Formats: sequence, structure tokens, C-alpha cells
Amino acid sequence: MEAQYTRWQTRRRSLPDQKKSGNGWILGKSCLTLHLTYQIYNLAEEAEQQKAILRLIIPQKCKLSPELTDFLKEHKYVKVIRRD
Repeated sequence: MEAQYTRWQTRRRSLPDQKKSGNGWILGKSCLTLHLTYQIYNLAEEAEQQKAILRLIIPQKCKLSPELTDFLKEHKYVKVIRRD
């Protein structure tokens, strides 16, 4: 079945901030609290399918939401890197 879209509707997608030349992607976030967003969920699922590593780069003081913490425990292809 073909999805019907009007000219205003487009398919949802998300892209990482940078694709590394090897086997991984980089997604940088600058926030005080990071939640499980559609972008993180979608990229993590795609990284797991392609056996690539998704690196989430966040500030040192950033807190992770409980939903995101549980999600990260289930997905081994997502790594959190804390930087200043």
C-alpha cells in the first residue's frame, strides 16, 4: 500500500550531526536534561540494524531522563560521551 501525502506532508526522518568515515555516527546535544527524543530513538534503532555505533556527545552537567537511561541499557550500540 502506497502512503498518500499532500504537498505539505513529508516522511519523518532524522540524520546524525556527523557520519564518521568508519563504523559510527555522532550526535551532539547541548542541554541540561536530555530526554528520549524521536531523533535519538530513530538513530539508535538504525545504528543497531547497521551494526554502527551512535555516539551521543553531551555536556558534563547534562542529566539523562529515566526513559533514556532505560533505553540506553537495552541498546549496546549507543555510547554517551560527556564533554565540557
